[in-house]
Formats: sequence, C-alpha cells, structure tokens
Amino acid sequence: MHEWKKGDDEMISYEYIVSDKQGLHAINAMRLSRAAAEYESRITLKSKKGTADCKNVLSLIGMGARQGECLELIVEGPDENKAFGFLKEFLRTNL
Repeated sequence: MHEWKKGDDEMISYEYIVSDKQGLHAINAMRLSRAAAEYESRITLKSKKGTADCKNVLSLIGMGARQGECLELIVEGPDENKAFGFLKEFLRTNL
C-alpha cells in the first residue's frame, strides 16, 4: 500500500488491496458512494479493469473488484485532504 500527494494543486492517491472475501459488493459500493457524495472533490477508484466514479454506485459495482485486487483511490479537489482521510479509513475497515 502506498500513499502520496503530488504538488499543492494536484491529487492525493492511495493503493489498497481488497481484503473482503466478497470483494466490492453492492452494500459496500453503496456505502462508499454515499460517503464520497459528501465531498466536493472528484473521487475515483482505479483498477486494472478500469476506473469508477466513487459517487456512482453502479460504476463501483461494475468494477467487479475481487479479494486480492489492487485498487487506487484518487481524490482531487477543494476538500481532498478531508475526503482522503475519511475514505482511506473507509477502505481499510470495509474492503
């Protein structure tokens, strides 16, 4: 798992390995999209399969992320630090 910030006006990124046996399933996707919707920042989740808008539950479910898969959380915007801190912990405790 890596965490980094690029420049003052750029994005924050965090790599996470899915540990949930069911992967990114519907309930976790709904919780993640609701949490992401609370922030102004653009929040995306990337995998080898593609990129999902974290504010769109169907986009998250469509990723089909499985246990052991590496996901990259990317947060960019005016409240990125606040959003990043919360969502990073969300991933660690829910996925």
